[in-house]
Amino acid sequence: QMQDSKPQQQQKAILLDLFRTRNIATITIMSLLLWFFTSVGYFGLSLSTPNWHGNAYINCFLSAVIEVPAYVIAWLLLRSLPRRYSLSGTLFLGGGVVLFIQLVPADFNVLSVGLVMIGKFGITAAFSMLYVYNVELYPTLVRNMAVGATSTASRLGSIIAPYFVYLGETSCISC
Repeated sequence: QMQDSKPQQQQKAILLDLFRTRNIATITIMSLLLWFFTSVGYFGLSLSTPNWHGNAYINCFLSAVIEVPAYVIAWLLLRSLPRRYSLSGTLFLGGGVVLFIQLVPADFNVLSVGLVMIGKFGITAAFSMLYVYNVELYPTLVRNMAVGATSTASRLGSIIAPYFVYLGETSCISC
């Protein structure tokens, strides 16, 4: 039997579909926050390279070089471990090391730059994993809408990131 030559009516997804059910709404809110803060961390570390101890040119070179093994390790982790463990492990590595840098005395230049590089490694690996992880969370109907919304949240984080770089340099708001 012949089917209609008329194409089937496709359902249209709107942004509110990401918040229709409690489960999808929770996933969407967590994804938006995760993309936002990961982007702030990634671009904050990238843009603060000249402020690190030591030679600014060497720091910039190291910051760029550390991304290559981060992408390779992220790819290997995504192939071998569950997505949830890969992503949370790299986020904890990047965030924990960056928080630990505050405890390192200013005299230990090599140690502080090394810890920043490990933090950049973790944040870069997590940022690259977010694309794969985010796509697998949503049903097909709203997948493109979800990726677009979370990517927008990421871009908002990258807009705000330069302000975090200079946050500690001013002592008062009116200065």
